[in-house]
Amino acid sequence: MTTNEGPHEIGPVKTEIMEATYEAVSKHGYDSLTIQDIADEFEKSRTLLYYHYDGRDDLLVDFLEYVLYDFLEDLPETKDSARAELETLVETLLPETLDEDVYRIQLAMFELRVNGPHDRDAREQYLHVDKELKELLERIFTRGLETGEFANIDPTVEADLFLSLLTGTRTRRLTVYDPDESIQELRDAIATQIERIAANAN
Repeated sequence: MTTNEGPHEIGPVKTEIMEATYEAVSKHGYDSLTIQDIADEFEKSRTLLYYHYDGRDDLLVDFLEYVLYDFLEDLPETKDSARAELETLVETLLPETLDEDVYRIQLAMFELRVNGPHDRDAREQYLHVDKELKELLERIFTRGLETGEFANIDPTVEADLFLSLLTGTRTRRLTVYDPDESIQELRDAIATQIERIAANAN
């Protein structure tokens, strides 16, 4: 059961369920999360949870949609220079460190992504996010070509490359680094790629 709606369109009860799920995931993670964990964070009855959802996995599909909708809404798209917009996007997606709660939520989202090949609904959510991110990157690179900030690039190819860099770096952070450990060296690698396409314009 998926909402097919943004988080502000799903009604107050489901919004409360999503917020309770957020709290439960940040405390318990994905693997060990139970409906009871979510019920413990939900001010209304457990029966109401089962009225809307058949079980944990059904609920988590809606939660994934809820979180990813907010993720897309928060993506920066500014009137700054193309390079500045690209650097702002990197900073947004890859802050140098994470607090523990944000780390646990991102880790749960990663685990749901890994499950994508076995869960059509989760896979569709991530395909949508990848499509939106790639289109945003293509707009940035196209604008950079038009303004002369970038040169000798194919915006579509460059968008695919940077999407892979950003997704791969977020994955490395979640699987190798501690949440409060700096990933500046990983960000420096991406900055080198930005410098490469900017240098082409000189």
